[in-house]
Amino acid sequence: MKNLKVEKVFVFIIVLFLSNSSIAQERGIKELDFLIGTWETREDNIKEEWWETSTREIKYTLKDNFIELKANSIDSNGRKREYSWYINYNKKTKQFEMVSMFSNWHKTQFDILVWDSKQRKLTIRNKPDSENEFHERFGEIIFDEDFDEYTWTGENKYGDPNKPSIWKYVEKGIRIK
Repeated sequence: MKNLKVEKVFVFIIVLFLSNSSIAQERGIKELDFLIGTWETREDNIKEEWWETSTREIKYTLKDNFIELKANSIDSNGRKREYSWYINYNKKTKQFEMVSMFSNWHKTQFDILVWDSKQRKLTIRNKPDSENEFHERFGEIIFDEDFDEYTWTGENKYGDPNKPSIWKYVEKGIRIK
């Protein structure tokens, strides 16, 4: 009888432990905590002989359910712009989603982010466009071991889907705070 009680308590503890560990492993926005801070970046398009530098302030917002990025930049032609990104983890679709808005572009972008913690790689791919305007975006951001630097390699395709304009870029970022 005493052994039966001990077994029941033991089973209860195991079930409690397993349920708590599965809750702890639930995905969420805190997986991207390494983004928080201030970053200096430089994007280069070698083919176009163009560059842009920016300062990005990244923090949690809306009761820590979103990551907000606010940036100011200047390019090699002296043009300044501002842009904002908002990232969340959609528990229904089980994916990271990002909304991007730019002071110099007419449309809002919607992207899907895939985080691979083993490779320290964040992949960005735009959602299919519901408008008639063609735009396709893909990029991979690889972080160093300390998450203080990254290299982002990507491309944007836009315009005519049969013969799109292609913007290939490499961006390097370093955390300054």
